[in-house]
Amino acid sequence: MKKAVFITAVSGSGKSTVCKALTGLGYEAYDIESIPGLFSLVDENTGEVISKEIGELKEGLNADWVCDIKKLETIIANQAAELAFYCGGTSRTEELMAVFDYTLVLQVSDDTTRKRLATRSAGEFGSTEAVRDWVISWKHSVEADWLAAGGMSIDAEPEPSVVAQSIVDRFADAK
Repeated sequence: MKKAVFITAVSGSGKSTVCKALTGLGYEAYDIESIPGLFSLVDENTGEVISKEIGELKEGLNADWVCDIKKLETIIANQAAELAFYCGGTSRTEELMAVFDYTLVLQVSDDTTRKRLATRSAGEFGSTEAVRDWVISWKHSVEADWLAAGGMSIDAEPEPSVVAQSIVDRFADAK
């Protein structure tokens, strides 16, 4: 039976990097935030699409990073492998968790989050000190919510290849 695993985390925790490492280990893995047309930036007040790119988020704008769940369900239904990983984050994580068989929550220290976000290029989400402070301000509460909703914690402090292997080891019998 096919299994779909959602790997989520706050920005700077290593979702995209771990996704690449899983692919390098020979697994079907998707950086879902990079799939064209799957995510949109939506104004919290009006519900209107603002942009397709979270990097365009302007300071002071109240917006959600929203996944088209129907499109995601189609992608999952068409996965080729018995076990596939879907890495990404959204403002409505609990809604997305319900679509998957398992949810893994990558967790790193606040210091690691800041350091990783600080390496981003100008204009990318998290590249400014203000956005890094904002991410840290809600990081612990959302991680706790995801774990309470059934997510499993993964220590994402080690090298990405080590993190990817620890994830694969959890599902060794499913490949």
